[in-house]
Amino acid sequence: MDWKLLLTLEEKDLEDPNLADELNFVGHPEYPFIASLPPEETLEILKEFVLAEGHKVNLKNLLSYAPILEITLVKKNLPSIYG
Repeated sequence: MDWKLLLTLEEKDLEDPNLADELNFVGHPEYPFIASLPPEETLEILKEFVLAEGHKVNLKNLLSYAPILEITLVKKNLPSIYG
């Protein structure tokens, strides 16, 4: 599911666990590092975040952890002042 389609979903759809496997951030302007990863890899990492926190895997929870993954990827790619 393209990230643009998320704008058309209702609240109950965001909590449907069956739709979680279709999430795709490719081309998302707010998450350039996530958007550069293969969709399957992004989804797997986000699922691990959600499950580690003891939440159900659904679109709503995956989206809430996307900024954390983006920050992690940004920090990984920043040059270190130590070298």
